[in-house]
Amino acid sequence: MYHHHDVLTISAQQHGLIRVSQLVEIGVPSGSLAHAISVGHLERLSDRVLRIAGSAPTNDQLAMAAALDVPGGAVAVHSAAALWQLPGFELEPLHVLTDRTPHRGGHRLGIVHTSVRFSPSELAELRGIPVTSPMRTLCDLAGRLHWDRLDLLCERMLAKRLLRVAQLHEHVAGLPRRGGARGTAAIRRLALERGPDHRPVESGLEHRFESILRDAGEAPFERQVDLGDDDGWIGRVDFVDRSLRIIVEVQSDLFHSGRVDRARDDIRISRFRRAGWTVLEIREFDIWHRPDRVLTMVRDARRAARRAEPKGGSHGKAGRSR
Repeated sequence: MYHHHDVLTISAQQHGLIRVSQLVEIGVPSGSLAHAISVGHLERLSDRVLRIAGSAPTNDQLAMAAALDVPGGAVAVHSAAALWQLPGFELEPLHVLTDRTPHRGGHRLGIVHTSVRFSPSELAELRGIPVTSPMRTLCDLAGRLHWDRLDLLCERMLAKRLLRVAQLHEHVAGLPRRGGARGTAAIRRLALERGPDHRPVESGLEHRFESILRDAGEAPFERQVDLGDDDGWIGRVDFVDRSLRIIVEVQSDLFHSGRVDRARDDIRISRFRRAGWTVLEIREFDIWHRPDRVLTMVRDARRAARRAEPKGGSHGKAGRSR
């Protein structure tokens, strides 16, 4: 094929794909292109995108094809969340965002969204694939997801270090005071509920536990705290109420059901209790299916701790935190 080396070089950087416009730019004659397609060296995916025969048909290739098929296109919305490997999102159907208007003129390989507010700073590259940045992805999904799912998505982005709390606040500071794009109010709420010292939850279970307390108007616990006793560090606990000396450990079925895991948990929990802490062990099943039981456990423990609190306001021997 004419310019065979150039074609392979470009396609190698694009998961085995090449645009028809790129072939024109490197000087491939239309006759040579038609011949390459007819003999099977190139496979047509759309009027604009071709696939090198024999290249691996991966998910990354699918995503790249959808982006290449749209001028200035980037994988976006649910598909972008999937590319960023965020749980609960599927790559297909593929969504693509652009700041241009390519909707007219035939079938596209993805669902195309146009936004005049799509700036270069909101474009990222992941394994060579153009994709919306984590912040832009969060904003695009803000108007499409239920609040609980959006809140969890934000936490997972923070936990994976795809997003920083400071970025969230900087973005909100640049929003118009009134109105704005779809989902703007939800983005403001995400920032409002996360201060500069916010620590992201480690799992969906922990997020669910916080949601149970918040929805019931119960005071939140401090999350992911290192605690010790006079003999030294004991471990990091899921949640703690320092003033009432209550620890909550959220026990997942996956990580806390084995014999070794259970024995290790028993040792550290015994040390906490000897140091004067009340330890609540809350099962995964109750978190998801019996939130009323979880709420009752927390409220009963707090009530008992307040009754036992000395009149002076101190609450037993102080434990060490690190």
